[in-house]
Amino acid sequence: MKPRTCRLLQRSALAAAVAGISAPASAAFFALAEQNASGIGTAFAGGAAIAEDASTVWYNPAGMTRLTRPQLVVAGSYIDLSIKTNVISATSVLGAPIGGGAGKDPGESGLVPSFYYTHPLTKDFSVGGGINAPFGLKTEYDSTWAGRYHAIESDIKSVNYNVAGAYKFNDVLSGGVGVNYQHFKATLSQGIDFATACTLGTLATPPQPTGACSYGAGFNPGTNPLDGNGKATASGNAWGYNLGLLAQLQNDFRVGVAYRSSIKQALSGDSNITLPVTGNPPVDGTVAAVAAGQKLASGSASADVTLPASFSVSFYQQIGEWALMADVTRTNWSSIPELRIKFGSGQSDSVTTLNLQNTYRTSVGATYKANDAWTLRAGLALDQSPVINAADRTPRLPDADRTWYAIGAGWKASPSLKFDFGYVYIKVDTAQVRKTATTTNENIARGNLSADYTGTIQVLSAQASWTF
Repeated sequence: MKPRTCRLLQRSALAAAVAGISAPASAAFFALAEQNASGIGTAFAGGAAIAEDASTVWYNPAGMTRLTRPQLVVAGSYIDLSIKTNVISATSVLGAPIGGGAGKDPGESGLVPSFYYTHPLTKDFSVGGGINAPFGLKTEYDSTWAGRYHAIESDIKSVNYNVAGAYKFNDVLSGGVGVNYQHFKATLSQGIDFATACTLGTLATPPQPTGACSYGAGFNPGTNPLDGNGKATASGNAWGYNLGLLAQLQNDFRVGVAYRSSIKQALSGDSNITLPVTGNPPVDGTVAAVAAGQKLASGSASADVTLPASFSVSFYQQIGEWALMADVTRTNWSSIPELRIKFGSGQSDSVTTLNLQNTYRTSVGATYKANDAWTLRAGLALDQSPVINAADRTPRLPDADRTWYAIGAGWKASPSLKFDFGYVYIKVDTAQVRKTATTTNENIARGNLSADYTGTIQVLSAQASWTF
């Protein structure tokens, strides 16, 4: 295979794959907000101030000083993502139509678990820990859809281990600090348009008599039987921290502030590109038998991704049987302006521009204590997307502003056992993807793609809390 064509295929596959790490889940972009079930019912309003169970380890570690007995929380959220794709047009950089249409709903459902434990060592000092998943995504398109050169599978997983301590300075103010160890992994794939890539390579250098491009000689760009496949996996481990303050003021009014640091992940992994399984028209049988479905290129790849810091200010006001709460959270998504892929072969970096903006999530909520056993909840949230330009939006999961409508309930089964339930319907604004390909930009082998997306997310959460 011609060296320029091989490099073109390898770089486009890896850039598209690792770029897919920047994709959303239930919260803005690829963040997961569902870290407990007790907060789901109020759309996480008052998250840094409410401190009603051990999940405060995550939302504000200072809140552990409000828990006077050891407590264990086990929670899970089932997230159902539905995406409707309307493909307006798709063409290669050479102008050839790319068929396949929208294909199936790429949204995938998944369960997000979380675990927390807190333990007061003295009346003023508490410790705790938590295990949860702050980032995640699972989408998968048909391998024949029109945007397959931009994305097919996107599977992102994270696990965060958080240990924390909190100290009550006086009757008003408590402070907390935590240390986080986070594992991050991504598996991403996309189609490879061999027809276009080989045509571009042939235009630049003399054609070779054997190899992948001669194997596909005579085919038409954008024809699915001649698609290859690019796949990359990358993972990393890194450290971060979280801080919090909680002020208990007069008249049952609380204010909480919480900060979670950015986490710099140095991801490393493997990548490979496979050749088309069939040729059109048929080619030399020996070449086809050797080449079809075999790995064309494989090797290492790495990328540095700084996961964003966040800062929350929350309010909580108790009024008789009612409680009113609010929250504003800023997430610094601008920490990921681009994704730069470095190759083990020493070739030049591949860059995918993201242009992410910092975002705000605002929420309000209320609870009502119906009796000694039951508490009812409701909440509303507006969640901004960090992607504001259609040219920067990725089809791996097309992000847009979201509106949360939440309800929930808590049931105290006994003095030591409590159950919480929550449901949220999330409406995602219409998102436009407008990818443009030129012979000099990052979409050269992915092609032009114009598509509109509409979507909804439903979340059902449950939680059990044991107080010892």
